[in-house]
Amino acid sequence: MLIKVKHYEHFNRSLPNWDTPKGKYISSRKQYEEEMKKGGFVDYDEGCKRAQQNKNNKGEYTGLSSCATSVIKAARLQSDKKGRIKPSGRLLDAMKEVGVKFSVPDWCPKKYREIK
Repeated sequence: MLIKVKHYEHFNRSLPNWDTPKGKYISSRKQYEEEMKKGGFVDYDEGCKRAQQNKNNKGEYTGLSSCATSVIKAARLQSDKKGRIKPSGRLLDAMKEVGVKFSVPDWCPKKYREIK
């Protein structure tokens, strides 16, 4: 016959909001479970289940299209040593085809929204 005695009195360093320099003081199982819920922790089985779901739902990144890659390379070739580019008409048309948006957000100052 095996008797297991569980002592829940300990200091836990993984929980947030420490109340002592050693960590969060835990005195009972009930307090431990409450602190785990407050901290957003889950038990091992639930964690494994969530990890498997994330792995299954994760779509593979196939990369950029060849057209988008060529547009980026062309922009890089036209840049100066500080990285600024003065795009030509063809490059602008290719950027629009790839899906680049040229709108300026509303939070920008007015002088930057005016196109010269």
